[in-house]
Amino acid sequence: AVVSTQSTGRQARGDVLLYLDAHCEPTPGWLEPLLEPIGRDRTTVTMPSLDAINWEDLTYAGADTIWVIGGVNWLMNMLWAPIPPRETERRQKEDPFPITANLRTPTMAGGLFAMDRLYFKELGEYDDGMGVWGGENMELSFRIWMCGGSMLFVPCSKVGHIFRPSHPYDFMGNNGDVVSTNYIRAARVWFDDELDFFFKIRPQFKDKDVGDLTERHELRKRLNCKSYAWFIRNVFPELPLERDLLASGQFRTDEDRCMDTRGGDLSQGNALHLGSCTNGVNTNSNRFMMLTKENTLMGLNFCTDSGFAEHLQFHNCHHQGGGQKFVYDPATRQIRQDTGKCLTGDTKLEKVTMAPCVEGNKAQLWSFEFTYF
Repeated sequence: AVVSTQSTGRQARGDVLLYLDAHCEPTPGWLEPLLEPIGRDRTTVTMPSLDAINWEDLTYAGADTIWVIGGVNWLMNMLWAPIPPRETERRQKEDPFPITANLRTPTMAGGLFAMDRLYFKELGEYDDGMGVWGGENMELSFRIWMCGGSMLFVPCSKVGHIFRPSHPYDFMGNNGDVVSTNYIRAARVWFDDELDFFFKIRPQFKDKDVGDLTERHELRKRLNCKSYAWFIRNVFPELPLERDLLASGQFRTDEDRCMDTRGGDLSQGNALHLGSCTNGVNTNSNRFMMLTKENTLMGLNFCTDSGFAEHLQFHNCHHQGGGQKFVYDPATRQIRQDTGKCLTGDTKLEKVTMAPCVEGNKAQLWSFEFTYF
């Protein structure tokens, strides 16, 4: 929990703060690789490589190295993203054994990291206005990168972690759902010009009172931190800015049906569905889609791809066209692919499919909640 983590950090006297969840099991030799980068640069924050411990029988499943980095979406959720080519190239150039080289990561998972104690204090510790759990890892990640630090996953530091199927505590406090309070506090301090887009996706958060933020704004000014747009462009460019989009929000056919991920864009291979639309303010993030100027169609986590089935599926964005290239034609209001097929809202299947383009077909005529063209 945020409060107990903050309290223990302030009582610590060692050179390095090291946080591990109680449901962790370090392996022999895990500590030295975690501390070495901090010894070289006190503004570096390190995280161990996590192996899975089964929550039912405590069996340990080790991995040879780290194959993902921590990313972020516009809901401010931490997500696991594939290692980008730029990071692979950096590791190959800087280390003779790149598979075990430390890995730059835009975000951290939460309660497992090591950090110079005085640097943690200088950087503002945790936000005292946050409670229980949720969002504090993202806020700290933004602050580290935007204010001059960096974060590394350390493959040679192996720690087992029990991934539980549910949380053993609730998230309700005096101000309602503390998770949403934490997210809003982070967004209002760090999102700058991108804050409006965050509230387009989560309009129910816009008017919520999350307490006084004066101290956190003053901290940011004192630390001379960069913008959130800088963070996206330089640390996690896989996330599009609103200025990179042609359209966003609900994507609606002339048959009054809307694209709906039904939560399926949380993992690869799931279908893009067709469902009912929200009239008025849309608070359902499953119906928030993005069409970029690079002609990719995205949910909040993955890109849609037509190359695996008749209906669209979610897969990692590869930015190489093909089954992930969707071109909107404002004259016909159709979304086309190079195959000559158009994006179609199939009401019988309740899925979004590719079908031959037919002029005037209401299932192929799309309108958008927010447009930028």
